[in-house]
Amino acid sequence: MKNVVWVVAFLSAAVALGCSSSDESGMGGAGATGGAGGEGGSGGVIGPLTWTTPGLTVVGDDCDFLVDEPLEFEITIDGSTVILQDVNTSLAASTDSYSPEQDEVRLTGETTNESFPPCVVKLDDAFQLQLDDLDLPLDQNDTVQVTWNHVEEDVSDMAGDCEGEWFVPLPCAGEAMFTLTQQFD
Repeated sequence: MKNVVWVVAFLSAAVALGCSSSDESGMGGAGATGGAGGEGGSGGVIGPLTWTTPGLTVVGDDCDFLVDEPLEFEITIDGSTVILQDVNTSLAASTDSYSPEQDEVRLTGETTNESFPPCVVKLDDAFQLQLDDLDLPLDQNDTVQVTWNHVEEDVSDMAGDCEGEWFVPLPCAGEAMFTLTQQFD
């Protein structure tokens, strides 16, 4: 039940963040700019490509956030920009420094949750994607190995505002590993 409440709170905060016209998280506003496709780009948007995993291996998680269950992500590549989005939640991460020659792609995402005032929690996620076929770009790989790091931190105005309000003591961190498999049409 605690995880369900947390997911609802996380989604609410992420949706609110996505609606802001002054988004500074680096996740919003990654819309199409059209045209050249970045350095060495193909000139067009690739995706969204659907990737699934039957579950994940939790290495450690004192946030009680990571759950070993099937996941589905969409990855969109627009030149040097890559966006990874969980299709069932608003969890997202991105980079603006992708090149098709990379063997490894690092995506990050940050949001805040203000659902329990005066508690404000910053949630950071980082996904390290290791391509299985090093001779092919990300979009042409069948499988990708992923390490996911999740960190939560109290960023309230007053120290200790989240004590007794948030689900776990802060700061906390978690790490999981999984294999993404691309679902080709």
